[in-house]
Amino acid sequence: MVSSKGSAPRKEGAKMLVWPDGRTLGSIGGGCSEGRVTLLARDVIKSGGYLIHCVDMTGDIAEEEGMACGGIIELLIEASGN
Repeated sequence: MVSSKGSAPRKEGAKMLVWPDGRTLGSIGGGCSEGRVTLLARDVIKSGGYLIHCVDMTGDIAEEEGMACGGIIELLIEASGN
């Protein structure tokens, strides 16, 4: 995790390892946002390179999806070997 603002489940430096088959080690905070990030990570593994991804847990949409934290986290998703 590159940065966090407001109330977030984890802080800067949190890491999660994702394998091509979807297995994970570690956590960036759980919930539906972690599932989405796992899917994004699998795409990055296939294509190579990296992706900066922002998860906004504020507002009505986040509340509807069960993200009660109210913060924003920014993640670096990077394929192994980069």
